[in-house]
Order: sequence, then structure tokens, then C-alpha cells
Amino acid sequence: MNTYLVGTLWLVGVSIAALAVVAVMRRWRRDAGPLVDISVLSAVFSLASMVFAIVAAFVFIDVWSGAEEARDATYAEAEAAQLVAWSASRMPESDRAEVVRLSRDYLREVIDQEWPRLGEVGADQHVRGWQLVQDMHDVAARHSDEVEEAPEMVQSLLQARQERLALAGSRIGDATWFALLVGAGLAGLPVFFFPFDRALPQLALTATVASIITLLLFTIQQIEQPFADGRAPVTAYEETLARITPP
Repeated sequence: MNTYLVGTLWLVGVSIAALAVVAVMRRWRRDAGPLVDISVLSAVFSLASMVFAIVAAFVFIDVWSGAEEARDATYAEAEAAQLVAWSASRMPESDRAEVVRLSRDYLREVIDQEWPRLGEVGADQHVRGWQLVQDMHDVAARHSDEVEEAPEMVQSLLQARQERLALAGSRIGDATWFALLVGAGLAGLPVFFFPFDRALPQLALTATVASIITLLLFTIQQIEQPFADGRAPVTAYEETLARITPP
């Protein structure tokens, strides 16, 4: 489903639920009077909001940095695949052609097979990609004397691949999500108890607070997995594949 549509549905749904709670509490409080002193309530609201904002900011910065690292990892891996192909230039023609073919097959495997399911499966399931790297290593090892840099280039590709797959499986963790969700609830809870004389200002304030909190949590959830749903482009691999001349 489209990200914009999902986000809008979450914003509208949470806002409607919050407004419903306000309506029920106003009707219940009509005869009960104020539940707490307004100065105490304001202090609690300020403290809870500040603590939640600090926690959410640190988490947001962390997942945003992960998205940037993911994009950098794609270019590092694509560059390593190209260097492997170039390192075979001094090999015998048959082995040079094999290394170039393996490099192209590797990039095509990443683009066509790994990328669509990168955010869903573990690194151990990308079997063919690992096999192609192993095949490159076997050819490079046979010519390590005359082409000393060839094994190093394959090793660089291996490291770049491992980094990309590690980033694809990264999460912020259940404990962090627990802190975010509980913090969001505590930050928004005091809004329901403010003793507004008129309903409209309280409804507007409640909808605004609920929307801001929901938007922040939804954004974190969307960029938590940097490779899911095409958030990191496959451009680096496509450009590199176009530059490597077929054998």
C-alpha cells in the first residue's frame, strides 16, 4: 500500500480515537469538576513531552543515519564489484572473461533477485550471491602471483556485501519501540485532562498532539529498515553494470 495513504490513515485513525476519548471524558467530567490543578497538569505535560521528544529525537537520528549508511553501502559494494572486474585485466583471456562475467552476474543477481526481498529475508538466504563471490575468489586465487590485487578486490567486495546485508537486517529493537510507544502515551495523556471550558479548543489541541506523535512514530517505523520498499535506490548497481563491458 502507498506510504502516503498508510500514513494518512494512521493520522486520521489516531486523531479520531483521541477525539472520541476527549468527548467521553468531557461528558463524564461535566458533573465531576476538574480532576487536577491546571498548574500541576501543565508541569506534567511539559515534562512528559520533553522526555518523549528527547528519546524520539535520538532514535530518529539513529535510524536516519542508518538510511544514509545504506545508500553509501550500495555505492561501496557496486564499486567493489567493478574493481574486481578491472583487476582481471592482466589475467589470461579465458579467466579475464570469467571474472567479468561473474561480476556482471553478481550485479544482476543483486538487482533482480536480492533487492526486491532485501528487507524481508536474512543474509543467509542470498545463496547465489555468496556463491558468485566464492567463484570470483577462486579465480583470483589462481592468479594471485601475477595479479596481487585481485584477491584484495574480492575481499573488499565480500566486506561491502556483508555490510549491506547487515544494514538490511538492522532494527531499533523491541525495547526501543516499547520506550517510544509508552513515552508517546505518557506524553499525550495529560491533554485529555485539561479543563477546557469549550470543547473546540481541547479537540483541536488533542488532534494536533496526537497527529504529531503519530507522524513521528510512523516516520521512524518507515525508515527503520533502510532497504525495505525501495527506500534505498538500486541505482549504484545499475550504473556499474552498464560500465562493465560484457566479455
